[in-house]
Amino acid sequence: MKTTLLTSPAKINLTLKILNYDKLLSKHKISSKVYLLKLSDTIKVSKSKNLSIKYYINKKKIIVQNDIIKKTILYFDKKYGTNSKFEISINKVIPIGYGLGGGSSNSASILKFLYEFHNIDNKNFYIDAPNIGSDVLIFYDNYPKVIDGLDKFKKIFSRKPRWKKIFLLIPSKKNITKKIFDIYRNNKNTLIKKIFSQNDLLYSSMMFNEEFQNLYNFIETQKDKFKVNGMSGSGSSIFFTFKSNIAEKSLINDIRSKYPLVRIEKSYYFS
Repeated sequence: MKTTLLTSPAKINLTLKILNYDKLLSKHKISSKVYLLKLSDTIKVSKSKNLSIKYYINKKKIIVQNDIIKKTILYFDKKYGTNSKFEISINKVIPIGYGLGGGSSNSASILKFLYEFHNIDNKNFYIDAPNIGSDVLIFYDNYPKVIDGLDKFKKIFSRKPRWKKIFLLIPSKKNITKKIFDIYRNNKNTLIKKIFSQNDLLYSSMMFNEEFQNLYNFIETQKDKFKVNGMSGSGSSIFFTFKSNIAEKSLINDIRSKYPLVRIEKSYYFS
């Protein structure tokens, strides 16, 4: 086979509400409105005698804990009786551990590739994806979606989006998803109610990550400049879109000055 190039887009959660906790699966069920972005990782796949998976950031090899691509391939081979031997190289552009879904997106890209390579019906994606990871399902295609629970979603079809260009702020400290959900679970009946937000995990992120808290509070003081703003997933990334180009230029310069360690990404969503 020739080398295959796959694209894995990022996502943002415009809203995120915790529905309940599934004790059997040890997972929180959520309701969330999700948009996929053109900010993407790229994956190169070629045939090999052994399975080799390597991750890179700016051409520098990195070690990824709990490799979801390996997990995806092992799951697939066990279920379908296949023997997938590939050399896989992932160029990570989506920040790791910031609620932007890079790992889940990588898994979805590989899963779709495996169906095609092994000539297996890709409708199995709807069954397999939730068994691999909570967010994998939303990357079946590039449509915006509303997630309901762990394994259900509906697509959003809109010809007149409210926004298109989006900015992402990436603090130097990332959140640990398990910690954020633990803080939420321990505080949901008390302090969590003191902050109104489209994301139920916002307060947990503020408790865990002081850098994020300071940055988010500053963004909130500029809220009149935005069409949309919020925290994605369990954080600590912050997204926003501007009402005007003048506001955009002024505030971006201000953020660079006040928070020199914060990474700023500009992207677009799939309309």
